[in-house]
Amino acid sequence: MKASVFVEENMKTFSTVARLASFSEAADELGLTTSGVSYIIKRLEESLGIKLFHRSTRKVELTEAGKYFHAKVQALLEEFRSIEEGMISIDKGVEAKLTICVNNLLHTPYHTTMLTKYIKNRFPSCQLRITTEVYGGVWDAISNQGIDVAIGAPGILIDGGGINYKELSSIHWQFAVAPHHPVAKLQEPIPDSQLRQYPAICVDDTASQMIKKIGWLLYGQEAIFVPDMDTKLYAQQAGSGIGFLPDYLVRDSLADGKLVTKTLQNPRQPSLMLLAWKSSLKGRVTEWIRDAFEPGEVLSKLYSDLMH
Repeated sequence: MKASVFVEENMKTFSTVARLASFSEAADELGLTTSGVSYIIKRLEESLGIKLFHRSTRKVELTEAGKYFHAKVQALLEEFRSIEEGMISIDKGVEAKLTICVNNLLHTPYHTTMLTKYIKNRFPSCQLRITTEVYGGVWDAISNQGIDVAIGAPGILIDGGGINYKELSSIHWQFAVAPHHPVAKLQEPIPDSQLRQYPAICVDDTASQMIKKIGWLLYGQEAIFVPDMDTKLYAQQAGSGIGFLPDYLVRDSLADGKLVTKTLQNPRQPSLMLLAWKSSLKGRVTEWIRDAFEPGEVLSKLYSDLMH
């Protein structure tokens, strides 16, 4: 069987000649003889049936086909390096891939970007996938949908084993309405009887295999379901309905007068967030995430403006 020329040594030799535009300089860098480098390139060209370099007495230049081949070789060498690094990492206990679900309450572009940055800086070979779910959908994801770690699982434990958890902090709520909404003019503390006549803006629970739940809805009150907290915020600013919002989400809206807070007879209690992970996970990335949520550690600090 004819040996393949697509081996790492040949690819590195070709790439080095292309970068330095010199057989002799490439030979010096690679620790080979100039004739050895020339022989490798000649074998590549003969095997491919394509001329890769224009040769002159002073330098060598890539042909158009050589430029195309060079781009492909660079990608191939990067893949070689990635495979090697991945195998070394796995051997050292680093997960090859990890899927993390973040509660919609804790997901912002900034926080999720920083989460991935912190993990990839420490474990570059671990392939990450980040998803977001609402309420019971977080438990559903880790129980039934192949999620490995859940950040912000609601503090209402589900039945069944195989999942470990630790308490994080809590989301605190404020009842906020548009200043032009009729509820804004009611005397405080406002009883439920005066609230239920107005629609509540609710973020739809994304659970598919568990019973869906609603964060706050009074008996007999109309619910308008929206897909996320940002939409709920805008809907309440527009006066489309009422409801509780996380305190971190309403700060700017209160400052610029787009929302006002009201005191209720039955305020909503803080919502405890949990970090949950499959008990079968023993890798270093999962272990680091758990440790990074300890008080004063990097992920605890990252989410401290959302939970307290």
